[in-house]
Parts: sequence; structure tokens; C-alpha cells
Amino acid sequence: MKKNLKQSKIDRHGLCLNEYKKNYNNAKVYFDRATGKSPEMEVSKAMANIVKKKINSDNKILDVGCACGHFYRSIKKRVKKKFYYTGTDPYPIFLDRAKIAWENDKNVNFVKGNIYNLPFKKNQFDLSFCSNVFIHLNDVKKPLKELLRVTKKTIIIRTVLYDVSYKIQLVYNNKWWSDTNVSPAEEFDNKGNPKAYSYFNVLSFDYITANIKKINPDVSIKIVKDNFFNKKVITKSQKKEKRPLATRIIGDEQVSGCILQPHYFIIIDKKK
Repeated sequence: MKKNLKQSKIDRHGLCLNEYKKNYNNAKVYFDRATGKSPEMEVSKAMANIVKKKINSDNKILDVGCACGHFYRSIKKRVKKKFYYTGTDPYPIFLDRAKIAWENDKNVNFVKGNIYNLPFKKNQFDLSFCSNVFIHLNDVKKPLKELLRVTKKTIIIRTVLYDVSYKIQLVYNNKWWSDTNVSPAEEFDNKGNPKAYSYFNVLSFDYITANIKKINPDVSIKIVKDNFFNKKVITKSQKKEKRPLATRIIGDEQVSGCILQPHYFIIIDKKK
């Protein structure tokens, strides 16, 4: 019997893997950004400018959810100090291309890893950053613990925050998303649960800060609104890449589908 490769796969953390596991279009988009064929993302520029203020010579930095390493291109362009970059991602479809994009760079390393169980030692990195990952996680407590465990000095997380939390599931069907066997009429099972989905959660400021402090009461936390983007650049990227639900601009905010996404940088500094 031929295996149905488009059947929804839910991992042990409650995540549906259909969004990225065989997403060849996303892989091409990320690879083109990493190699410079496509322009830098606005968020990678903003992240690089924050990292620039925190990094010292010979520091080791970790990019969690690295895709093809396109954030490294932005950081390398802005940080003139010598540093060592490691990117980790759970999806080989991205990592295989990342290794091609950066095969000639000796200060770069890519490792398959999951944010729920990072394959690194305690305090292995001076600085870690994680962008556009927490929004897709069913639970963030273990990922926070992992980032704080492997990082010696500074953690930077970019995600969507608001005054209250929202648990949101984006539900797939094969009319608009090719990598699923779920028809429009069968999006939900008999209990009302989606068969193929990804999370697009919004976390409250209180929730994220309380859980960081619960793990390590001694850290300092600074939350900065991500207003560091050019609206015209994002609009141009959306039209060129033609990805379903690609980020667009309404007013002064970034939007995916019908979901308003007020992004923030959470900058966590450990005390020496």
C-alpha cells in the first residue's frame, strides 16, 4: 500500500508538521534570502541591529528556528566583530539548503534540533535568538526553559504579544494548501478538532514575563515593539513570493490572513 504522504502528522508536542515538512516554496524563499538572491527580511535587519548591541568578539550565537540561515546574512552584514553562528531547525528541507548556502563560511554550523529539546549544553552560547517560532507553539514554557538553559548572557525572542492571550489555530484544507489530504468539507473531526493546522497564537505580556521570571527570577526583561520595518518593502515581498497568508500591512501593523500581529522583541539578560 502506498503511504499517504499528505496525511496530517501531529508530533508529541501537539504540533501539526504539515506546514513546513514538505514546504518547497518556503524553502526556496528562505534559500534565496540566505544567498542574497532575494532582499533581506525587515525582521532580520531589526534582529541584527539588536544583536549588534549585545554581541562581543568571539561570541557564540544560536539561531533557533533558523530555516536556511537568512538571519545570519543580516547579522554578518552589520556586526563587524568575529563571532560564531549556529543555526538549529527541526526540518531537513531547510537545513539541507542552509548548508549549501553557507558551505564556504567556516564560522557557521547547522544542527537539526527542536526548541522543546535543544541538542546543546548548558550556557553553550553567549547569545540566542528566536524569531517567528513562539507564535506556532502549543506551549512555550519548555521552550523558554531550553533557551535559558543553553544561553549564558542574552536571549532575544520575537513574537506576537497583546494585553490578553489568544489560542488560535490556522486550519488547512487542500483547496488552498497542497500538502494536506484534508478536503474543505472535512477540516474538522467529529469532536470539532482541526485535522491539519498550525498555531498562530498571541501571548499576553503578563503571561510571557511571568513565566520567564518563574524560570529565572534574576533576569532582566525588556519588551520592545517591532516598528522597525518598511511597509513598502513588506508589500513588495508579499506580492513577489505569492505565499498563502504572507505578511501584509494594514495601517501600521503586520497582518497574516485576518489575524492582526503586533510583534515585539523580548530581550532577556541574565545577570553575571
